[in-house]
Amino acid sequence: MNDPHVVALIYRIEHGKLIDYSKAEPLVLEEPKFLLEVNDKQVRFDFKTHYATEVDARRSIEDYIRFWEFDTELKYGPDTFRLKFVKSEIVDRDPTPGMIYAEPLRVEVGIGPPALSISIGVGRYHPPPSDIGIDPDVEMIFQRYLRFRSGREPLLSFSYFCLTFLEYAAKRDGHSGRKREAAAEKYRIEKNVLDEIARLASQKGGPEARKAVGTAADRYLSQNERQFLNREIQRIVRRMAEIAHSDSQNEIT
Repeated sequence: MNDPHVVALIYRIEHGKLIDYSKAEPLVLEEPKFLLEVNDKQVRFDFKTHYATEVDARRSIEDYIRFWEFDTELKYGPDTFRLKFVKSEIVDRDPTPGMIYAEPLRVEVGIGPPALSISIGVGRYHPPPSDIGIDPDVEMIFQRYLRFRSGREPLLSFSYFCLTFLEYAAKRDGHSGRKREAAAEKYRIEKNVLDEIARLASQKGGPEARKAVGTAADRYLSQNERQFLNREIQRIVRRMAEIAHSDSQNEIT
């Protein structure tokens, strides 16, 4: 090609058995550098910016895709949203007369009957976020979160890890005061929320308890307490990503 131009990149949403996108409405978003269209698990990036190679075009949306995968799996759990590259559409803006260029065709075939399973049916695709970043701290806590969501780490263990990591990171990064106050300041989370996580993680749990005091029969987590922990640790993981994007955040209460 004399003057190649990447018109679009096509991806496919891949996921496990725990989520069902078959009834999800199409999603269309106008972004500064491309038009995003999602329909029937096909994701199309139509570029407004010129890229001469597939490699350059893909590199330009790497972070966008990563943040989108992060935010969706934070909401729905592991193996619920991954974008797999399918193909590019490239044209020659200055073609040689009489020359025809054929783009390579990528074909992938899945074989085997679908397995029966219970899945979450979603009515719309989770939209790409614009308010998060991913640094090493966020990546680490997110991998632990996926481990927890997949059932490989108890709720109380992960809750306590989240709390102590916030405290460690706040002191490491120079925030003054006691470690919990420092964590509340750095991550803009009300200290009462962190105190309640600490109380439940240290004093409750029954067979899930971290400490012996939490194993008594009257120390089992109530449904409300379990819901509180599940909700708050998800908010904490996202807050870390929000802080990685910008320090200016409203306080979590």
